[in-house]
This record gives sequence, C-alpha cells and structure tokens, in this order.
Amino acid sequence: MNVTEVKVYMIEGKEKLRATATITLENAFMVHGLKVIEGETGLFVVMPAVKKNGVFKDIAHPITAEMRNQIVTAVLAEYSRKDEEKLQEDDLKDEQVQEQEES
Repeated sequence: MNVTEVKVYMIEGKEKLRATATITLENAFMVHGLKVIEGETGLFVVMPAVKKNGVFKDIAHPITAEMRNQIVTAVLAEYSRKDEEKLQEDDLKDEQVQEQEES
C-alpha cells in the first residue's frame, strides 16, 4: 500500500502544532487528522487520535514500521514544501513593502 496524496494545512500561532494533514492511500482510502508537531529534536507526525479519560488513543495508525515511515516521510516532505513556499511568499511581500516605502 502506498501514500498516493498528501495535503498539509499549515497552522500558525500554536505552541508546538505546526500543521494538520490528510493522506490518501492507493487513491482509495483517506485518513484525516494527522498532525505535524515541533518536538525537542525536530518535527514528527502524530496519527489521528481521540482523548478518553485524559489519555490519547490512536483511531487510525499503520501496523508496520515500513508503512509508518512512508506516511511520516510523505507528510514531512509536503510540510517542508509548503513551509518553503510560505517563506518565499513572505520574502516577496517584504520586498514589495520595501519598494513601496522607498518610492
């Protein structure tokens, strides 16, 4: 089974939550609610979960390490692409503001 599509939704203003994600498996099954979290050692992906009695329980998760690695790699790659895109847009906006201030 392969991850055939990843959609990442960037989130600003949260302490550690950087984005949420939706993945599609084999163009046939979608999983919503993955999260990209900033940890002490970098970014990691959390599977969809619900909180019951103060404890988070996964409601969907890969069974094999290979599938987990494929999901994490795909989500973080799309996150990096979106983050770079946002940085470029921010740089362009900054340049436009500078140009307006100079004229």
